[in-house]
Amino acid sequence: MKRIDVLKKGIVLAVTACLLSGCSGNTATGTSATAPETTEGSEKETSATEMAGEKKILHAGSSAGMFGATNLDPAVDWNGWFLSFAGIAETLFKLDDAYNAVPTLVESYEEPTDGVTWVFHLRDDVYFSNGEKMTAQSVVDCFNRTLGINNRSESTLNVASMSADGQDLTLVTPFEDPTFIYSLCDPLLTVYYVGESEDYENASHCTGPFVIEQFTPEVEMVLTKNENYWGGDVKIDEAHLITFGDDDAMVMAMQNGELDICDGTSSAVLVCNESTGYNVLSIDTSRAEKIMFNYNDSDFANDGAIREAIAWSVDREGYETISNGTKRANWGIYPATLTYGDNSKLDIHIKEQNLEKAAEVLDDAGYVDTDGDGIREMNGTPISLVMAVTDNASTDFCDVLASDLRSVGIEMRTESYLNLDSFETYNGVNWDMSLSGKYMTPTGNASYFFDQDVVTDGSANYGGYSNPEIDKLADELHKTFGEEKRNELVFKMEQILLDDNSFIVYCNGTNTYITSDRVSGYKPCPSNYYYLDANVDLD
Repeated sequence: MKRIDVLKKGIVLAVTACLLSGCSGNTATGTSATAPETTEGSEKETSATEMAGEKKILHAGSSAGMFGATNLDPAVDWNGWFLSFAGIAETLFKLDDAYNAVPTLVESYEEPTDGVTWVFHLRDDVYFSNGEKMTAQSVVDCFNRTLGINNRSESTLNVASMSADGQDLTLVTPFEDPTFIYSLCDPLLTVYYVGESEDYENASHCTGPFVIEQFTPEVEMVLTKNENYWGGDVKIDEAHLITFGDDDAMVMAMQNGELDICDGTSSAVLVCNESTGYNVLSIDTSRAEKIMFNYNDSDFANDGAIREAIAWSVDREGYETISNGTKRANWGIYPATLTYGDNSKLDIHIKEQNLEKAAEVLDDAGYVDTDGDGIREMNGTPISLVMAVTDNASTDFCDVLASDLRSVGIEMRTESYLNLDSFETYNGVNWDMSLSGKYMTPTGNASYFFDQDVVTDGSANYGGYSNPEIDKLADELHKTFGEEKRNELVFKMEQILLDDNSFIVYCNGTNTYITSDRVSGYKPCPSNYYYLDANVDLD
């Protein structure tokens, strides 16, 4: 039996054990204070929708901290993300399923003729939840307040000046920025009402389809429909967003009919699937899992033949299988949902796992096993690689890769660390390659991944990769307006990485949600910025 089949069988047995014990419909154990008590013996058909007359009340669950705002001030910490996710707050632009920035609170806009001056004409029919009209000045006031509070805002909204004239908002950037409207999709820049007597921590007034009725941090958010919502009829009257301490408790609540929607990114939650009467809705995201190489200190990582052999050895499709579809195999750089993630525009050399090809590459490079221990040598030194990972990395992936590499004559051992997310945490670590998870383009801007991970001295280029051609193209990308021209540059950079196996992107994550058959109008989004909207309904 193949190794990947053994692992898959083990996961199936584990899920079955979960169903026979913690997920069987008995009262939940081990939940946090956030988990509601379940009713022993309740049937799945019992509706989670509490009908008070014609009132529709939706219950949603997550065990992944998706409802975990610290308070209701959009300018503080990551609260803007949580408020956007819950459908409370909105941004001037919004990402569609292809990560294109589309106007939301903006009716029309003009790209700069001078390269720096952007003029946005705002919608005239948008009101905050307190009834005050959204104007260009209210947006300037909001942005100025956020810029003064959140230390991430200056890098997110890079502006030299802001001015307002009625519904016309003018933002001037300090340099040419073709991707400026993508920055305006960032939930840090949610639009909210600024006033002298506002209690932002407890009741910020935004423009989304829902408003906060009750809020207990990391426990529950209770939302009601925004009667002043500009975007049409809000279908449900109330929503309870409940945080669970673990997947088992959330699965049990779903099976007992106490939830209408739950987060399904954990494979354990997928026991609630189509065959058991639920809907599984999934969409690929830009979150990639990739292998990064240590070009600073590793002779092995700097060898093209060894990197190519590793690329041939990664079982991407097997990893997708054992993840129960919560990961999607990728042979390129970006996911196919993006306009610049179309692999048909690239010459992809490696399209399958092929251990024979991996061995052939090493043979051609002259790396042979001279002492019969099963490990090839490079210049007399056994090819023994250290894979640095964080404590939450997939041991399944590492175990399978180590076994497959061993079969072609490369030794790999894994060393685990609490954090590997900065130059400081990598300092002193002995590593040849490392597993790294990253949203490649959180706001749709293709420059994001290259600027951070790839260009020389990038802010997250922990392995020290450097390629003058990539640097030149990345700089050109910053100055190029027009999607088609920008995509051409991105494809060139992707091709360089693929040709040299500089980084190995082996999968993308998915946003997966489980819904009961009572839910309609719900649609997952790839960007992970949006969750509830006005279209969600209960039958």
